Amino acid sequence: MRYLSRVGRQRTVLMPSWLADPGLPGLRVARWDGFDSAAESELPDQSMLDQVEFFVLPYMGPPRDVELTARMPSLRVVQTLTAGVDGVPERLPPGVALFSAEGVHDASTAELAVGLMIACQRGIDLAARDTLAGRWRHERRRSLADSRVVVVGWGGVGRAIGRRLAGFEVDVVPVARTARDGVLGTAELDGALARADIVVLALPLTAVTRGLLDARRLALLPDGCLLVNVSRGPVVATEALTAEVVGGRLRAALDVTDPEPLPPEHPLWRAPGVLITPHIGGNSAAFPARAEALVAAQLRRWVDGATLVGAVTAAPRTNT
Repeated sequence: MRYLSRVGRQRTVLMPSWLADPGLPGLRVARWDGFDSAAESELPDQSMLDQVEFFVLPYMGPPRDVELTARMPSLRVVQTLTAGVDGVPERLPPGVALFSAEGVHDASTAELAVGLMIACQRGIDLAARDTLAGRWRHERRRSLADSRVVVVGWGGVGRAIGRRLAGFEVDVVPVARTARDGVLGTAELDGALARADIVVLALPLTAVTRGLLDARRLALLPDGCLLVNVSRGPVVATEALTAEVVGGRLRAALDVTDPEPLPPEHPLWRAPGVLITPHIGGNSAAFPARAEALVAAQLRRWVDGATLVGAVTAAPRTNT
């Protein structure tokens, strides 16, 4: 399905200032970096907002950024700079098409997931703490090799994780919403969890996946299993996970939490066997150039009347 820009006049895109102007004929670029970076008084004036047809959301901004779309009567397309779009569709006006940053974060998120696995299996996080105390602790620890790694979510990020694990001599068990050749379906998730050494969550947050790993499913995990979450915090029932790790039965490496950011007093910070990173999965040095390339390509498709990639909600308007 195509999302055509209006023909016969200049078209306006509103995008963050750090993204390069793609230099497309007939395309006017307006700049806005979101409410976290600019005061409301620095918003483009309403006459400009009236003309915006393509809006590139600021990266990892507050819900207010999305709600600005209510002031854009000509808006046709919203492009996110995130892989996940939770909290966005329900805030968009009717008739606006939404596209995610498909492929932009796959490599960075996958390398963090593998890094978290290695850190937790080999005790690198503990060694980092021992370094501060000048403590030498020689112990035999787990390995990533010979582990059964269940990857829940076999989209772009999940497949990227699988590719990177291929050289680590592990048994990768992919799980997706729908079963297919070599990939288990969610109907087989419980059985996969019960046989896992490591479980990696790489799936989007939806009404279906919210709380997917609840107390019942966490109880299925074998003692000592490592849960790695690089998707969204609410995919896991936080209270149930906290009970499991505080008791020492499970371990966890969390790039995302619920709530987020995690309050300083939350027991997960001090639970044994827990490593937390502050939602940095996609935000590496590889991100800006990849995001810029995606936005330029999307705008070119839009101007040319071609099909955009990463469609989340399809809501075309007439080409008038």
